[in-house]
Amino acid sequence: MPARLLRPNSKTRSLIPAALLAAVAWIALAPAGADAQQRPAPALQEAYFAWDEGRYIESMEAYLGVLRGPDGETHRREAALLTGELHPVRELDDDGRLIRISPDGEWLAWSRQVDGEWWSYAEPAAGGERRSFPSQLIALSGSGLAAHATESEMIVTTLASGAESRVALEGLRPAGLAFQPDADLLYLAAAREGEGDRVALYRAQAPNWSPERVALEYPVAVDPQPLPGGEVLLFTVPTRSPFSTAQADATPTGGPGLGLLDLRTGASSILTASGVSVARDGSFVALYRAPSDGEPGRILGASLTEGIPSGDDELITLVESELRIGDPAVSPAGDRLAYKAMPHTDWEIFLVPTDGSASLSPGTAADPAEGVERVTREIQHDQFPDWVDDDRLLALKGEFRHRRSYLYDLAGDQEYRIFHNNTLRTIAPEYEWVPSPDGSGVLLTAERDGNTIDPRRAVFWVDLSAEVTLDALIDRLEANLDYERELLAEGEARFAPIADEAAMITDRILPGRIFHYADHLYRMGSKFIGQPGNLPAVEYLAETLESWGYEVELEWFEPRGIRSANVVARLPGTENPELVYVISSHFDSVLPSPGADDNTSGTTALLEAARVLADHPRKATVEFVLFTAEEAGLIGAREYVARAADSGKQIVGVLNNDMIGWTRSHRLDNTIRYSNPGIMRIQHAAAHFFSDLITYDALYYRGTDGAVFYEAYGDIVGGIGSYPVLGNPNYHQRTDQIETINHRLVAEVSRTTAASIMLLADSPARLGELRVEAREGDRAELVWAPAPEQGVTGYRVQIRAGDGTVRSLETVTEPRAVVTGVEAGDVFEVRAIRDNGTEGWDWARQPL
Repeated sequence: MPARLLRPNSKTRSLIPAALLAAVAWIALAPAGADAQQRPAPALQEAYFAWDEGRYIESMEAYLGVLRGPDGETHRREAALLTGELHPVRELDDDGRLIRISPDGEWLAWSRQVDGEWWSYAEPAAGGERRSFPSQLIALSGSGLAAHATESEMIVTTLASGAESRVALEGLRPAGLAFQPDADLLYLAAAREGEGDRVALYRAQAPNWSPERVALEYPVAVDPQPLPGGEVLLFTVPTRSPFSTAQADATPTGGPGLGLLDLRTGASSILTASGVSVARDGSFVALYRAPSDGEPGRILGASLTEGIPSGDDELITLVESELRIGDPAVSPAGDRLAYKAMPHTDWEIFLVPTDGSASLSPGTAADPAEGVERVTREIQHDQFPDWVDDDRLLALKGEFRHRRSYLYDLAGDQEYRIFHNNTLRTIAPEYEWVPSPDGSGVLLTAERDGNTIDPRRAVFWVDLSAEVTLDALIDRLEANLDYERELLAEGEARFAPIADEAAMITDRILPGRIFHYADHLYRMGSKFIGQPGNLPAVEYLAETLESWGYEVELEWFEPRGIRSANVVARLPGTENPELVYVISSHFDSVLPSPGADDNTSGTTALLEAARVLADHPRKATVEFVLFTAEEAGLIGAREYVARAADSGKQIVGVLNNDMIGWTRSHRLDNTIRYSNPGIMRIQHAAAHFFSDLITYDALYYRGTDGAVFYEAYGDIVGGIGSYPVLGNPNYHQRTDQIETINHRLVAEVSRTTAASIMLLADSPARLGELRVEAREGDRAELVWAPAPEQGVTGYRVQIRAGDGTVRSLETVTEPRAVVTGVEAGDVFEVRAIRDNGTEGWDWARQPL
């Protein structure tokens, strides 16, 4: 595409002089792709800053030039950290939950459902023969044993040989299993027939493994955790039995309790706790207590070397603060405590010694208190610290839909992300993490392919003892370079018929206007249904759209018995007005918040796109739809879609934007959330050629207004939003204020949206009713419904083989084709061609 069609400040070049880039390199925040935060070496500065600006082709060409040279190995680590993973990653299973690692770090285990039944698996960390167990309850020892329980028996397996020892449970119903880390001694929590919902602890030891009851006076005790040395047993006293909803009445406060049993003396105690951590060597325990009765939150601790604490008077106060705190994590040697605190609007990780010598409060964000060490300094949430070893800490960054694991080298003052999918665009949400006790790796579950719709979450082993080789890194960059070149070449060809018009229209989108709309909506406060700001927002949105010449429909209804309305503006199509493309956002907010990001940002991006498109109708109709009551359960979207379905409205494509205005750094980036890969690819191209937006992608629509369209109209959804890369710490908080919004970012999303809808509405939609009419040997006859658009001149046909290779066939003019040489696993693909030079934005597909 000619450079003249690109915006003057686009990703075609840097506006910062090279000398200045070098001078400020050390303060640059790294791209979101890998989040490496090292100062780039002089040889890599060109590549680094090209990556930072989203000029990925230039960046990878520069990196490859360095890596293929004589100093390639010198720069391997730095390049690997920026472009993906530093350590080798092995996929263990395509689905798994409840991950765990043996105390010696030799065996990895996980559980999953197979045909509705739970199974567990164990595999050597170094690779080798896998063992399977027909149970969700499994425990690993430090000596190569695994124990699992069924309804009638407990089986102890020698993992290396597969040899089993079986013992009948004789009326016991197990709820948990755990080995002592340094002995062949097993504890289980179980209910016994005839004792109601009471859950007791039992001990079983080699060689016969017969369960013997542990003397405890508590009616419910679960989650046994025997500590090394065999002197102390920790357990949980829950508020309810795992086999009943009946209250357990276990702790003095009625809350969950940490149980401690001194196996040397038989003494036991219960301490109220909302979170517990114990040193890997069993020397120290820390517990978190939530604020209550005017008392601040506290993290307390106790040494276990001389016995167990009998009550609160024997505990050390490690942290006490009016700030929100939590997630205690004791170091393996027991001498330091990591925890989270919220000095401003986001969680950060701090460290204190466990001897009680540090100041009780973590202090402020800018000035940690005496003896308190601050580990993280990121505007996103940093939570759930866990120790890899005494010098390395694992912590999680982001919000629950897209947390990422980071390793903090406390001795070397370095941090880096340990898991990625090594792609430029597709994100990889993570869900569970367990560091190996020997520090050799991390076991985790994630959606490495960015598919958040498939319920499966694959299990991965990150080998911290090794690093990617130079050859593997070069292969990674070459594959990404090929993909990026193909993506942008395809996008350039797709947009060519409308490129001049798209550049002219998107250049008219202005951040100042977007701020103007946002300021009006912000002053209305919360726009949740029933709140004072909801109906004024409806009126303002309608009047604003009408001022640009739109005929606006207000869809009045009563969500939850409260009157509100969706706002719909229609830009009629010039050739196929019966075909409708939708740009949508919800304008309401949660109850306590003005919703500057969620979702005034999406609303204002839609308004500005509507303004610049008002005098530029497309071949198909475009509807700009602003939903009410999204935060009450997608009610506004369901109302709109129900009315559309009842009226026979032919909605053929949807862009839904939600939370697009917050950024953690200077990068203007956001995520394409899609169900349709064709729309996703068009949005990547629109962002690259007509905006300064840097785009990622995830197969994601569940829980959004886009899901309502998917349920009714199928696979036609795209759009942009910060989640599942949801880093905004103000999400659903009172702090979601206008001053936290980057209105330049909103403008770039608006440009991407406007360019995308222009091409979609001028192109043929995906074809329907594709089927195999006849099949004989390697010959197949296929037919499909004619494209409904005017001006369709033919159909492009291709065969995609099982290995991904594509065989293009002759263009046909009728909605049928005969193909030969087809094999099992081949997929037939077809899309329409229009007389304006556009082609269908997605292939219709039919397996042969």
